[in-house]
Amino acid sequence: MNKNIKFDIEFDIALSFAGEDRNYVEQVADILEKKGISVFYDKFEEVKLWGKNLYDYLNEIYSNKALYTVMFISKNYSCKLWTNHERQAMQARAFQGNQEYILPARFDDTEILGIFDTIGYISLKEKNPHEFAEIICQKLVISGRTIPSENLRNSSSVINKLSKVSPIYSKIFICDNQDNPIDGVSVVLVADNNTCLPSHTAKNGLAELEIKIRRKYTVLVAHKNYPAVIVKDFDPDEDLQIKLEYSENIGSVIYPSGTGYIPGLKGRLNPILDSLNRNYIYADNIAVNGGQQQPVAFEINKVLNLEDCDGVTMQVMIRLIQGQISLIEFVT
Repeated sequence: MNKNIKFDIEFDIALSFAGEDRNYVEQVADILEKKGISVFYDKFEEVKLWGKNLYDYLNEIYSNKALYTVMFISKNYSCKLWTNHERQAMQARAFQGNQEYILPARFDDTEILGIFDTIGYISLKEKNPHEFAEIICQKLVISGRTIPSENLRNSSSVINKLSKVSPIYSKIFICDNQDNPIDGVSVVLVADNNTCLPSHTAKNGLAELEIKIRRKYTVLVAHKNYPAVIVKDFDPDEDLQIKLEYSENIGSVIYPSGTGYIPGLKGRLNPILDSLNRNYIYADNIAVNGGQQQPVAFEINKVLNLEDCDGVTMQVMIRLIQGQISLIEFVT
């Protein structure tokens, strides 16, 4: 997005459609609203729309107030005055923002001015409203938005509280190349806001995590006998399988709260990412790079040479540091 332009985002999604397609669109809007997603849908905004200059107000909504707009393309959409007004506002925003903003969804193959054949779209011919609403949720999660789980949404409601609620239970299966489960693997889900959800695999190779906020996560995987693994853009609504490649003398470890130890090495490490995005490391009773003055600056995926008080030497790489969370790979 052009950094010089700031948009006043109020809605996750704004829906643009022809009245003839309302039955389908209204079902999508209801599903999204129940999931805790902020949706601009005209029937949800009747009180706000009452008495406003709709020409100016809708222009503001579709050009400034939404993270994404969904354009429900149909023969009816192409010939309506208001949908063309909404389209022009959307296209102005897309041009200003210089990134994807209009999400086309097609009931048919009608051509719409400014929506080129090269733009990716979702066909609605064989998708019901529930299936399409889930696709919108996935798009929001990938974009870094959060979707509250059912129990969190209901806990903040004054009415309609439920006695039984179900958060997302995400299962991550860790195995070797022969599909054998690996016990004791550290698994940490890291959110963009630098919070994390730690877990470990059991004997069956499964790490199970209770997710109360559906959002995009980075998955960190570490084990003392296997190299580190990083999985980007994980949606916890889907289960995940990860195969670890064994490599002799290479292991890994995760520090979820700043400091930690490496198996076989005496002393403690404290990798730091400061407010200026500089990386450096303190080591307690460990020499870094032959005794270099601490703190020692480091680069991601670049080797540091460590030696403890017993003369044990190791090479380590910081594979990732985010907030206070570090993923470290080591060679014994």
